[in-house]
Amino acid sequence: MTLDTLQKYMHLWGNLHRNRNTRWGGAPHKPILLLAVLDVIERGQVFANQIELTPELVAAFRDYWRALVTANTWQERIVLPFRYMVQEGFWELVKDGIPISKQALGTQPTIRQMTTEVDGARLAPDLWALLQDRTARNTLRLFLLSHYFSRGIADVQPILHTNPIDYEAERLKAEAQSRFRPRHIREDRDETGVYIRHALFPKVVKSLYNHACAVCRLTVQTDAGSSLVDAAHIMPFGLFHNDDPRNGIAFCKNHHWGFDAGWFTADADYRILVSPHLHNAPSYLTAGAMLLLPAQHEYAPASEALSWHQQNVYRK
Repeated sequence: MTLDTLQKYMHLWGNLHRNRNTRWGGAPHKPILLLAVLDVIERGQVFANQIELTPELVAAFRDYWRALVTANTWQERIVLPFRYMVQEGFWELVKDGIPISKQALGTQPTIRQMTTEVDGARLAPDLWALLQDRTARNTLRLFLLSHYFSRGIADVQPILHTNPIDYEAERLKAEAQSRFRPRHIREDRDETGVYIRHALFPKVVKSLYNHACAVCRLTVQTDAGSSLVDAAHIMPFGLFHNDDPRNGIAFCKNHHWGFDAGWFTADADYRILVSPHLHNAPSYLTAGAMLLLPAQHEYAPASEALSWHQQNVYRK
């Protein structure tokens, strides 16, 4: 770390271009995004000079947002600072290694657009090198908190979570304590929340089934965490936007495909129903066999979801 480089970025980070509101002051989005970037680098979730819009980054952004922003003021949208940080001179958006023009993304991009049309943000080389130093990260974190929020580490540390992505996963699992709702919130009302939930759905569902197929009990994983098991939506996400864990079952690739095709389903007692149109079924699954269920029954597939699948997929 060089003192000159640190002072350079303290100056730049202390003069961010921000929208202003007469009641709420300057928009908090850019400082919070930079705080989130510092944290994902600290946790080893970024390995190269390309800041991607990952669930981990979004969860860290949400964690700081909850801790620092007064409710019912600014709208929490990580895509805005991610898009407009290009104004600051140390952040450029790239696709296939090529910088993207400011005009290409429009003025109000969505998370879906930003994760498909952009690979990530590339930092200025001297900033990236600076952020590899823990002391520099701590100094910049303290500076952002005090300069924009008049807060110190001691003020926010008790509110923040050790690993925000794990906290978000637990929040998703906690939904099993409430009444199952076939339809979930519209994406345009809580874009960030929908993005995190959808990204976490496979991780949560597969963990509830211990990465084993609910039909054949197959469980194969690599050291890197890849698995032959998928997290299947019972009621399709495209129709219902429902990432409640009770709308999910863990299946191997073969049984996931067959379930989506309506070759089989499960009744209210979680016993397998096999389509009469299926040939050589015994080599694929056994009618009347019990599905493997999560150890905690509250995470078992919702009866409403299975009933929908029986009526709209299996019987058709």
